[in-house]
Amino acid sequence: MPYTNRMNLGDFAMPAQCQGELLAENRKLKSDLRSFVAVAMQNGLQHYCLKRHPDIVRDLEAGVQRSEQLAESKYGKVLSMIQDVPGLRATRGETGERTYYLNAVDNVAYLEHELLDRRFVLHGIWVAPSYRGQGIAHRILRRLVDAADEADCGLALYHEPFGSEGLNKEELEAFYGRHGFQNHGCTPGGLFRFPKSPLDLYSRRQL
Repeated sequence: MPYTNRMNLGDFAMPAQCQGELLAENRKLKSDLRSFVAVAMQNGLQHYCLKRHPDIVRDLEAGVQRSEQLAESKYGKVLSMIQDVPGLRATRGETGERTYYLNAVDNVAYLEHELLDRRFVLHGIWVAPSYRGQGIAHRILRRLVDAADEADCGLALYHEPFGSEGLNKEELEAFYGRHGFQNHGCTPGGLFRFPKSPLDLYSRRQL
């Protein structure tokens, strides 16, 4: 005689706590899979991932594209704002990676920068020897960090001394440190400034 005493699953109610735990575990597994696919794609397994997890690959690629567009937008916004430094006229170099500052007579200074890996990278500020000691580098850097704060843009800094007449590496780090740049793991060998950094001495308003 066949066994007929079977449970009707439709009558089974899973405890709410178990439902929550299963949902949480399912979300974690999906997140882990997404992370695995992202790492695999970064290591050259694009075709493998696309064949097995096409939806995740498309979503990750769309996210990267949005991130690149946002970074380009922020970079462009910052570059447009650093054109306005009181007492100086700004012009962009041919490659787009330098912003030159001139007064009525001379080329006074330039800012070297680029958009690299979706990050605003600052390679330094050079000031003509005859104009050093007048606070020009400070004024240019303040305009840059104020623009970056407004655009909610972090600044990565990789700056080597410009010849023997400029600041040495320790003096450079001290100069940028007063403006909120710090040693951080996201910029090995360089400095980083987070938007609206609390380490920025010049952003502290007097009460």
